[in-house]
Amino acid sequence: MTRIALALLVSLTAWATGCQAPPAAPAAPSAEAVTLSEVTAARTDLMFRYQAEAGQWAQATRIDEIPAAARAAVVVVDLARSPAERAAGQVAQVFDLRTPDATGRYPGRLVPRDTLEQALSAQLAEQLKARQQTALTMYSASWCGVCRKARAFMDKAGIAYIEKDIEKDPTAARELADKAQAAGVQTNGVPVFDVGGRIISGFDPQTLQRLTRGG
Repeated sequence: MTRIALALLVSLTAWATGCQAPPAAPAAPSAEAVTLSEVTAARTDLMFRYQAEAGQWAQATRIDEIPAAARAAVVVVDLARSPAERAAGQVAQVFDLRTPDATGRYPGRLVPRDTLEQALSAQLAEQLKARQQTALTMYSASWCGVCRKARAFMDKAGIAYIEKDIEKDPTAARELADKAQAAGVQTNGVPVFDVGGRIISGFDPQTLQRLTRGG
């Protein structure tokens, strides 16, 4: 068979059969298809993320590394699953790591990423109830030196709080603007504090401590 005939035969074969596409990669599961991981103290392939009293994220690889007061709502990352398998960008797994059941498993739930802050805020609310402290939110910005002083003061005084950066979080900025307008308070800078619904502009250690302790 001549080269021309062979080339013609190959062309006719490709035309008849068509190009074969490579097999499609398996689709990542939807958020609805993700199942809750099994969390026990014996597992060594889990990563735990929780909020410390200062409202900052902390990380642990063992349950006993997590402060007891922070175990009510802990984000668990199952490293045995790929990010696609656990739909990491859509849902988070939040577990109550205080008391396991009879089989050693801890209860948990799947939480949409956009409501994760609410779930962790509920954790803080539980801590505040136990400590009889008025709920406190500090609106701040990363460049604010006074915010750093306020943060250091509250950490040292054992005052629990949630911190929201109004420059990194547009929702927090709108939230602050709405609260300030409703309270008739001018907020020309940060930090601004919401102490049990009372809006305080600027950092005054004595006032902050008195209000959070119910004074």
